[in-house]
Amino acid sequence: MPKKPLSAIELRQFEQGLKQMLRVVQGDLEVLAQETRQLPGDDVSAEDSGSEIVALEISFELLGQDERTAQQILDALSRIKGGTFGRCTACNDLVGKLRLRAMPHAAHCITCQRKHEAGEIE
Repeated sequence: MPKKPLSAIELRQFEQGLKQMLRVVQGDLEVLAQETRQLPGDDVSAEDSGSEIVALEISFELLGQDERTAQQILDALSRIKGGTFGRCTACNDLVGKLRLRAMPHAAHCITCQRKHEAGEIE
């Protein structure tokens, strides 16, 4: 079955969903940023300090992931404004609606995403 371009109604729905996702991710970023500013104190035992350091490392990793997701969402919102949302940024083919529903900030069609993950394209 051939892919169909998104309708104006679908674009508005995706835009609203992306804005909601961005608010959630930005809230997560605020919490994680606060967590990463909390370093173990001098009065903490070595065992507790080790646990806090592991928790801090996890928070840093999550912070990085959320920052990347926020940027992907902002990029998707920019593509909506630019009229290119729903098209693969690598090959310009339509991205499937099912893929966009699962990951509305997806920049690539599934074929190009696989190539991207394999390091074949940027």
